[in-house]
Amino acid sequence: MQKLRSYLESLAHLDDAEWELAQRLFQEEKLAKGDYFVKSDDFCSKIAFVEKGLFRMYYNVNGVENTTLFFTENQFVTDYFSFLTKTPSIGPIQALEESIIYAITSSDLQKLFEFKNWERIGRIMAERAFSFSVMEANRFLHDDFETRYITFVKENPDFIQRIPQYMIASYLKMTPETLSRIKKRVHKNEKPVYKSIVETPKSKFL
Repeated sequence: MQKLRSYLESLAHLDDAEWELAQRLFQEEKLAKGDYFVKSDDFCSKIAFVEKGLFRMYYNVNGVENTTLFFTENQFVTDYFSFLTKTPSIGPIQALEESIIYAITSSDLQKLFEFKNWERIGRIMAERAFSFSVMEANRFLHDDFETRYITFVKENPDFIQRIPQYMIASYLKMTPETLSRIKKRVHKNEKPVYKSIVETPKSKFL
């Protein structure tokens, strides 16, 4: 759990008592490739730190899967809206690789929030989640296809090898054929123009 502690300590200092309680409440889980962290229409009752692995969130419209988010190492995975509102999840979250996570339930998280430092961690994470959603909304509204791809590769260089192209295309709101053409065009240009409406943040939001 050292990665989890290092991540949390980057947000707020935890004394021994605060960390010892967290160790008891976060439970290790292992998921095989294809397993679901949460299924569609289920309640997302937990949030988890990704020790190892990769997940995607998507929704299904008329038999077509639309990818909305990816979660990977040193990030938290959850359906945040379902988790907060205790409503059924609209889109499932699926493991794309064999994964190891440390999960905590909503009720146990409330026990941690009784500590001031954990309240600070919760606030910072909520702010980051909101900032990320606004950034993504603005990018998809203003950035063209080529800029979306360049930004995606710049911020997530390992995803190109770890995620199927059709999922990346779906996340970037384009067809696989369009993505293939853009990749060829971008990689022919030694210095592609980077012009996202929102510059790459200095640190990961999630």
